Amino acid sequence: METQSTHGRGRGRPSIVDGAAVAEAALALWSERGYAATGWKELAEATGVSARTLMRHFGTRDRIAWAEVASANDRLAHSIAEMDPAMPVADAVRRAIVASVSHDAHVRRSAEAWFRLIASEPELAATAAAADHAWTGRLAEFLRRLLPGASAGTCRALAAALQAATFAALTSWVEAGGEGDPADAVEQTLAWIEITVPGTSLD
Repeated sequence: METQSTHGRGRGRPSIVDGAAVAEAALALWSERGYAATGWKELAEATGVSARTLMRHFGTRDRIAWAEVASANDRLAHSIAEMDPAMPVADAVRRAIVASVSHDAHVRRSAEAWFRLIASEPELAATAAAADHAWTGRLAEFLRRLLPGASAGTCRALAAALQAATFAALTSWVEAGGEGDPADAVEQTLAWIEITVPGTSLD
């Protein structure tokens, strides 16, 4: 998981770290031993990346746990940038959110362990709101573009509601045993949510 360039690492040149692979290995370790019972040494052994490199790259252990949220933010931004502007609002929002959850194999393998970890570790639960802030904010900005007549507060409220629906869908997926793809579980839930402009009809 810790790689070097084909020319070798020069003095002071940073290592290339596969954040998704590190997070997956760390989540497997925490599921087995517990978050509080593992330090940088154990994480280095589990991930194959030196403790020094892990500390330099992530700074704190909780940032490893939230690494996938950062990746989800990037996937959301990319999906929004590529979205067809003619797509209906609810469809565009649903597609962007499902893309952020991703069908990636790393996400599918680690999602259940991640949710159980967040639910069981007070230290991580306390930082959840801050970790989700960027994702919700980006979604609110997207809604402002899709709904030019809506206020910033309305778009933030809609984004928060959609974030809660997404989290609920993933929680239900975990509670059901984590069968299938988490992105599919989110899409099935969001398909029930329609976004309409006040004063207009769905007919």
